[in-house]
Amino acid sequence: MSYIIDISHHQGDIDWSEAVKDVDLAIIRTQYGTSTIDRKYVQNIEACMKYKVPFGVYIYVTFKNGTEALEQAKDFYNRAKNYNPLFYVVDIEESFGASVQNIVQGTQVFIDYLKSKAVKVGLYTGHHFYKPYLMDTVKNYDFLWIPRYSGSSSPGLKPNFACDLWQYTDKGIVAGIKGTVDLNQLNGSKSLSWFTNTDKKKEISLSQYEELKKENKQLKQELTEMKELLVGIKSNAMVSPAHKEDWEWAIEEEVIRGDGKCMNPTDTLTRQQMATMLKRFYDKFIK
Repeated sequence: MSYIIDISHHQGDIDWSEAVKDVDLAIIRTQYGTSTIDRKYVQNIEACMKYKVPFGVYIYVTFKNGTEALEQAKDFYNRAKNYNPLFYVVDIEESFGASVQNIVQGTQVFIDYLKSKAVKVGLYTGHHFYKPYLMDTVKNYDFLWIPRYSGSSSPGLKPNFACDLWQYTDKGIVAGIKGTVDLNQLNGSKSLSWFTNTDKKKEISLSQYEELKKENKQLKQELTEMKELLVGIKSNAMVSPAHKEDWEWAIEEEVIRGDGKCMNPTDTLTRQQMATMLKRFYDKFIK
């Protein structure tokens, strides 16, 4: 059986050569606010990279207002960005004495800052915390993660609120981890491949999109120029040697309008086209 786990230094030294057999996705804590840095986060991230275990990161936040939230968001992003995690999660479970308004504002500031970096963002919040602290009014995150424990290592009642990831126990047993660990399961429409970025539709950043759009525009221009060149070559090649001199004279004297490159000299001539050509000839040489 494979698991989605979330871990911190409380799990101690993990034997990832064993854990890799059981783990589909690891969500690694980097810090508690900005004052306590997780002692094992670098070790866990590097092990996940070594054993090719997909991973995201999370921070247990301690802010009391928007200013502190922005400071913690910047620290969190800068601490993790060089490891290219699949996603970043803001874990908010306590108010630390702050008002509901400040908690909502700070959470939104935190999420908006991360989204400005064109990364995938998750919101983790307590089942008891979600409604009283108006977490249902927070926007702009990519997935919602909510805990609701059964009291055992097996899933029990699902959260009362729609969410994408459900933390169903803190009593999980996983190979390579001494003691217990939090276990999670998918709870919405998002697949595991959505979290691990192995969907066939690969997500790209805004800057990557703009670069692709620029390259596409350039390719279209080059294709148009090539088509014009090929049409010119084709038009000239289609004029039989017996009529080449007459064709070039008609173009030069504007009896036939255009440069001849985008025309098909073997096209059928309609009566109205013939009338137009005779009129041009009359105006130019007889009138």
